[in-house]
Amino acid sequence: MKREYLIIALVVLFVWANRDNIPPRFQFWKIYNTTITVQNGSGQDISDVTLVVWSAPHALGDIKKDSVKELKTPRLRDITDVIIRFKFASEPVERYVGTLDANSGYTMNIQVNFAGVVTAQVGTVSSDGGDKSK
Repeated sequence: MKREYLIIALVVLFVWANRDNIPPRFQFWKIYNTTITVQNGSGQDISDVTLVVWSAPHALGDIKKDSVKELKTPRLRDITDVIIRFKFASEPVERYVGTLDANSGYTMNIQVNFAGVVTAQVGTVSSDGGDKSK
């Protein structure tokens, strides 16, 4: 009986010691999804919106003025940088927005303001949420 408890204790200790090496989809104790909301408050439509998250581009398409689009994607690692690319009028814009990690809850709210200025709030999601562009 003591032998079984010892084996179980060793397995638990091994898993606990290697918990950061376990792929994210098996880390049930951490958040698995990433949610990023993009709000267009610039007064004009922005086109070809792409978010680079987890080292992969995610196309959101066009966002009409005063609209919101949301990206939900699974977490692939423990930390990632977020970059937004879009066309404001005819000018291509690419901005580093911030870093997502466990402290932020893998959530971010990005606002595109007048003149294409990009601001972000890490750890929050827009209360509007979802794709409101029609």
